[in-house]
Amino acid sequence: MDNNELKEHAQALSKGLNLLSRDRKVVMPHNKTFDLVDELKIRVDKIIRIAEEQ
Repeated sequence: MDNNELKEHAQALSKGLNLLSRDRKVVMPHNKTFDLVDELKIRVDKIIRIAEEQ
């Protein structure tokens, strides 16, 4: 189950980084960008926690 959770968080992280990258198709408003960064930080923390448990 941890591998599935890890994969889910990694995919969400990849999607979020794509939304923030130079290759994005639209520019996000600042408040949405900040919210997305906050969400990605939480996901990275979860990925780290899962990796430490294994």
